[in-house]
Amino acid sequence: MTSYTEMLEQPQIKKKIESSLGGHIMTAYLNAGFNPPVPTLNGEQFVYNDPKPEKYAKLRREGMKLFAEILDEIHQNSGVEDA
Repeated sequence: MTSYTEMLEQPQIKKKIESSLGGHIMTAYLNAGFNPPVPTLNGEQFVYNDPKPEKYAKLRREGMKLFAEILDEIHQNSGVEDA
């Protein structure tokens, strides 16, 4: 089985994550009555010129990586074999 951490490196998953993250940030700004920041695509990752949404996006990416590592550890410790 491909680990969850390895899955985060797959281009199609990275693209989906960045799209969802960008949509989440845009929705949060619109719901607060602010104009959403416009990101630029740098490689496979959105980059925000404003430090606040950039920090928010970075924290969310780190959280996803941590979650994937925890899932990998749980899967490894459970001794579950893939079918």
